[in-house]
Amino acid sequence: MTLAEIERASSEIDSLVSSQMFLIDEEIKPIHDGIIDPERYIGSKYKILWILKEPYDDDMEGGWDFKGMIKGKNSIFEFATGRNTFRPIIYSSWGILNNFCLFDDMDNIEDVPSMLNAFKSIAYINIKKTPGARSSNSQTVQYYYQKHKDLLLKQVNYINADIIIGGNTLQYLQGDLNLKSENRRQFNRLSYYQCANKLYINAYHPAQRPSLTKVSLEQYCDDIINVAKIWATTK
Repeated sequence: MTLAEIERASSEIDSLVSSQMFLIDEEIKPIHDGIIDPERYIGSKYKILWILKEPYDDDMEGGWDFKGMIKGKNSIFEFATGRNTFRPIIYSSWGILNNFCLFDDMDNIEDVPSMLNAFKSIAYINIKKTPGARSSNSQTVQYYYQKHKDLLLKQVNYINADIIIGGNTLQYLQGDLNLKSENRRQFNRLSYYQCANKLYINAYHPAQRPSLTKVSLEQYCDDIINVAKIWATTK
């Protein structure tokens, strides 16, 4: 898609999200998401989409644009909340976009703020578009997926990513994305699918707790980067 086409599609999705949320509850204010920075996205060697469950909002009021919020940040320290979620996304995406560089060979994002540009070069969406709490309820996420899946699939389609990474979310979409269990492959702590020149990665939520999952930040990022490298060299 051209820059103009992306901007037009993004605007259309935002309008649909607003109208659909309004039909459920006039008091609900959605949090818009999608391609963070269309120009950076178009220029990326690999188009990356992260799919999470729902956006966290301190005051639970919503009514803001995630895309604009990320695009306006220049340092990881500028995020009042979400750093635990965003840090693995930034490192993993940066590694993929920089010759599959692994975690040990990367700089520290606290020392090199420009690494945040990796976040600005991707797309990021939530299944539920309205404010959520610190932990997600699976039944609630499933409800919102079923209610708005036509819109979500339209959004995924226009984003047209090469690499789709689910933060414990692919189970909601796999039937509609035609991801068959017999095509699922395992790599260390995650599973993935290769189909139609696209890579679908089923990973833990990026804010997973190493004390529970036994997966360190380094392992989490390196598994995603290594699977992306396997896909890129074999597709």
